[in-house]
Amino acid sequence: MLPSPEPAAPPVLLVTPETWPYICGTPRDAKLQAWLREHGIEPKGVSVQDPTSIITEPDGTQLIEYTEFLVNTDGHRYLDPNRPNEAAKVVRHAPLRTPPPEPKRSDITTLALLRAIDDHRTRPVPPGKRRWELPGAWWTLCAVYPEKVVTAAYIREDDRGHLDCGVSLRTSWLTDKGDAKLTDLKAGA
Repeated sequence: MLPSPEPAAPPVLLVTPETWPYICGTPRDAKLQAWLREHGIEPKGVSVQDPTSIITEPDGTQLIEYTEFLVNTDGHRYLDPNRPNEAAKVVRHAPLRTPPPEPKRSDITTLALLRAIDDHRTRPVPPGKRRWELPGAWWTLCAVYPEKVVTAAYIREDDRGHLDCGVSLRTSWLTDKGDAKLTDLKAGA
């Protein structure tokens, strides 16, 4: 009997469509853009409607996997002929030369965290589901940040009086002070 091949390592997600709104404009965004440029990838050409991740090939080679918008000879994006309501794009791979920047608690700004919690509260619930069945803000952020980084950001905002949590910090909601802070931060953004 032949030995079964080693299972592929799961991709390391750097950005997902769900997390993009909470990374855009943060210190993490600037670090990731610089890191992509170091790998010859122009961040403006990378689709935020698709994940950007690090994948490991069966031979151990690590690649950055991203989706890039296709452009014409004038450098303009164009529509996909097979999907006339979508931009033409293609999945690309680039060799990983250096690891991505390490995420820190400060990468999850107050605006990003409060917005993620508020968005979960106001997001439409699909038919047949209940709000508590949808992944909350904490789980969404944990898709691209280590759990300890997300938890530290939650604790920071809880200490500032922006969150209330009942029995679990992971299921926090905004206090009146948190709502006011979010409104102020959105106005200044």
